[in-house]
This record gives sequence, C-alpha cells and structure tokens, in this order.
Amino acid sequence: MKLPFGRSARRVSTLAAASIGTVLLLSNPAFASYNDGFAAITTNSCGSAIFVDYGEGAAGGGNNDDYVLIRDNCSDSHGIRAWAWVTEHTSAGDLTYSLGSKYNGNGVAGADLVWDPFIDGNVRAGDTVKLKVCLVDGSGDTTGSYCDTATHTSVDG
Repeated sequence: MKLPFGRSARRVSTLAAASIGTVLLLSNPAFASYNDGFAAITTNSCGSAIFVDYGEGAAGGGNNDDYVLIRDNCSDSHGIRAWAWVTEHTSAGDLTYSLGSKYNGNGVAGADLVWDPFIDGNVRAGDTVKLKVCLVDGSGDTTGSYCDTATHTSVDG
C-alpha cells in the first residue's frame, strides 16, 4: 500500500530533519564557536608552545580537544621545554594546578611534540591556561633561556 506524501508532509519532514541536524550540530563540541588557541614563543622565536583548541591530537589517538604542540623553530643545538598550568575559577576562589613540563629534543627538522597534560582531556569554559616555553640544553635543563609565557582564559572550553 502506497501512502500519500503531499507537500505538507514533505515540509514537516524537512523541518524535522533540519531541527535534528541543528541540535546535533550545536551539541557537538567540535563545532564550538570560539577557537581558544594561543601560543607562547621564546623571545628569540626559536621555540614555541602552542595550545591547540581543536585538532587531531596525538598520532593514532583520534580527535582530541585541547593539547600543546612543542615546536623547535631554529637549528641552534638547543631543545625546547614547555610548562603548563591551569587555573580553575570557582566560587570558592581560584585553584591553580601545575601540569608539569615536557621536553622536545627532536630538533628543527624533527616532528613537533604533542603533549596533552590536561587531566580530564579538556579545558573547561572559564579556565585559564598558562604556558611557558624556553630554549634548553638537553632534557635535564629546567631553567632554560629566552623564556616567555602566555596566558589565555577559555571562552567556551
């Protein structure tokens, strides 16, 4: 038996499909409206720590929101070390957590180091992320030179 499917029924089904698509689009964090990405760059521009708000994440790890790329920009026999902190702004006050540091010794011709220090995988709206980056002489150097910091408060997590 063939059911009649007139213009009114087609309009209703099209409207329903569009509404469902809009709900799915708005509920998917990959389509958030603000890119919170930012970078800390050494004062001589030879190293950078780049906060990536949207991206592929670690190779083979699938899509991952919120991580840091540690990049060596110069052929100068120095490695790059990045540090990260996150501050949660709560009604009880600000809570700042050190997330540690990571060393990239791959050199300018090597791959960027992908580092995801965020405990639950994502930064929440209103959290402040601070990055520090320095040139270092090997993985044991924790003081570095040409250091710089950058801070950003996440708009939409």
